Amino acid sequence: MPLPMPDVRITEDYMEAYMTVPPTGTPEKYTVEYLTEVLHLNHVKIGILTESLQKIIDNNIYNKEVLVAQGAEPQDGKDGYFEYLFDTELSQKPIEQADGSVDYKNIKMIELVEPGQKIAIYHPGTAGTNGYNLAAQFRLAKRGAELPPLKGTGFERLEDGITYRATVGGKITELNNRVNIFQVHELYGDVDLSSGNIDFNGDVIVHGNVLDGMSVKATGTITIDKVVESACVDGRKGVILRGGVLGKNGAKIRSKGNITAQFIEYADVKTEGDIEADSFLDSHVYAGGKIKLNGKKGCIVGGTTHAVRGIEARAIGNSAGANTEVSVGVHQTVYEQIQMIDREARDDERQLQRIEEGLVQFETIMRQKGLSFRDDPRRMALVKEKVRLSAQIAGRREEMQALQQVISASTAACVQVVKFVYPGARVCVDEQNIRVKETQRAVEFKKYMGRIGMFNIGYTSN
Repeated sequence: MPLPMPDVRITEDYMEAYMTVPPTGTPEKYTVEYLTEVLHLNHVKIGILTESLQKIIDNNIYNKEVLVAQGAEPQDGKDGYFEYLFDTELSQKPIEQADGSVDYKNIKMIELVEPGQKIAIYHPGTAGTNGYNLAAQFRLAKRGAELPPLKGTGFERLEDGITYRATVGGKITELNNRVNIFQVHELYGDVDLSSGNIDFNGDVIVHGNVLDGMSVKATGTITIDKVVESACVDGRKGVILRGGVLGKNGAKIRSKGNITAQFIEYADVKTEGDIEADSFLDSHVYAGGKIKLNGKKGCIVGGTTHAVRGIEARAIGNSAGANTEVSVGVHQTVYEQIQMIDREARDDERQLQRIEEGLVQFETIMRQKGLSFRDDPRRMALVKEKVRLSAQIAGRREEMQALQQVISASTAACVQVVKFVYPGARVCVDEQNIRVKETQRAVEFKKYMGRIGMFNIGYTSN
């Protein structure tokens, strides 16, 4: 007696087939070959799940729909990518430890490589896996996109076409699959009379101290492992002072980027960026961004400290009543400076207009008389003055824009102190100030309703 014919249902997209098997009604059992032939009769050519068919037979699964064939979606290949063999995520901020201290030793703004060091490996795109439906109609997978060869300076591609190796030593950077290796000046010792001052076009690393009267300047970043004494440090892109500053009232630290220091004592510090440190002592500190005093001390004692965008500290002043001034925001002098620059720029523009009118007159005379006055000393003098004034006007406008950005950045600036503000401290927000006469705990100083106010933020004993 022939076996009953199972029912087969195929989905509309022809990606799945389901089978419902009736009981045989006899001792005879179905076979995988028989059920497979039934699928073939229903135009299921590939994707048959033999294990499912065997399961139906072994477990006597009757009158129940079971998935017995399945197509496959195409799996597109993976795009090619570069594996970088150097640290691309540098730690530019100090790390606060569980005990409240701050780790300044492991701040890292520079990744160094040596000549011959492998810096990258390219992993090509993969082909992917084609898809298919049950009727053996194939759907092609997309091959992963390939990246162009690595661009930049200071390295070479090896013969295998995928490995890149440094040809020079120095600081390595990566941005958007472009790698550059820049020259770095590295001093294994102190900056003193024997080493001489440093003035370098690039980054500087000093593994020692910077002694009294010496100078370290760089167009890139400066990292100093030990102490800066009464010396000058000027790193355009940033400064890291792992050992801090013992300035003896003669240290000068400058940067357009961020400054990080373990401590700053008796120093003059100025940057257009942010400053982070464990403590300030009798120093004059200015930041165009924010200032954060963290670590176990986190204090500002004595001197003057100003940050355009705000100050965070654990304590301001001390129990001895040290005169300590902290301020945030902008002073009225900034607005006055903008007005002055604007007046000067307008005067220059009026003068420039008169010069341009004079040059037009020269052009008119040249056309009327058919003569050339291009080499006439008077005309040449007007051209030179036009160039000078144009550059001066552009500079003034750029300066005004920078000052307006300072004003914009100062919006909502405040002074936040999580522990104590001691008597003898003076806190300023823009042009308004408060002199603290009694010890305050966990307060924030900010503008409210046009006036400076002191608000409780909750005391912490940590």
